[in-house]
Amino acid sequence: MYNYTQMLKRIIIIIVLAAAVFVILNFDYFRKNVEYELKQDQYQQTLPLTREKIEPNKLLIPSLNVDVPVIYAERVNEDHFQELLINGVVHYPGTAKAGEAGNVYIFGHSSDNAWSPGKYKTVFALLPKMKIGEKIYISDEQGNKYVYEVREARAIEKDDLSVLAQDHSKKLLTLQTSYPAGTSLKRYAVVAELVE
Repeated sequence: MYNYTQMLKRIIIIIVLAAAVFVILNFDYFRKNVEYELKQDQYQQTLPLTREKIEPNKLLIPSLNVDVPVIYAERVNEDHFQELLINGVVHYPGTAKAGEAGNVYIFGHSSDNAWSPGKYKTVFALLPKMKIGEKIYISDEQGNKYVYEVREARAIEKDDLSVLAQDHSKKLLTLQTSYPAGTSLKRYAVVAELVE
């Protein structure tokens, strides 16, 4: 009985410590989620649907309080992607660009290591909170603003490449991040369509 009780206490201590370490390593992710729950009414603002110009190469999601630079990757290479993610979200090479027919594919971190450089380590922490009908704004290299409306949001397998498909009969924008927080077990994808 004594050994069992001691072993149970040790297991509980290990679980509590592991949970604490997980929360500490992903603190910014949890902070953003708590802030969202407390302030989401303030985030539910949208920008005008007019075509005025905004800062070039920007992604704006008012409902999630996201305002981030879009970095265009030159090649498909994981080290290259990780380097670019330090400075914003990344446009996948070979996919459509803002406003074009096809699928604009952009990915960013939901939670990255606390010690990793950059201020965009949790830029897509709230992506799973996106709702159908919400607006996403993106600008091209000239600052032309394009408005996309969310049509679909779901978790997918990490090796599901269907989100990269280029259907040139539509004008889509796909945002993707790792899911759930602190892991790369799956991906979370939000698909939006250009509002004409």
